[in-house]
Amino acid sequence: MDPFSVSIAAIGITGTAVNSISSLRDTIAGLKDAQKDVDDIRVQLDNIRSPLETLQSLVSDTDEEMSLVSKQVFAKTRTADAVNECGKACETFQKKLLKWTKHSDNDKLSLRDQISVGLWNRERVRTFRTRVETCQRMVHFAMSSTQL
Repeated sequence: MDPFSVSIAAIGITGTAVNSISSLRDTIAGLKDAQKDVDDIRVQLDNIRSPLETLQSLVSDTDEEMSLVSKQVFAKTRTADAVNECGKACETFQKKLLKWTKHSDNDKLSLRDQISVGLWNRERVRTFRTRVETCQRMVHFAMSSTQL
């Protein structure tokens, strides 16, 4: 287990959640003709990754008092729950996205898949985007709370 996963696990965030977020981000980045809503999800996932790295540094801080305070704030704000839920949602959404884009290759999204993602599953994409926005806000709130 890498040090990042060990430190994040100290506040209850599973390595699976972090991996799911990164994996979905990479999948979306590989879709060259991704719809705007799908590409917005990639940007939001990027915006979650950076605070997660900061959370890791706060939890593994050599100052035990600061580390303890950080863990207490993360518990009160239910940050781990939000990130773990986001990770599960990312894993589920990635499976759906791969199914919706199964007729495409890395260079080009087929017309059929563009219609599948952009028309038939538009509401599912938008609903998922809202879930990621909520996770992003929770992580940023936790970061702001620990820096007070």
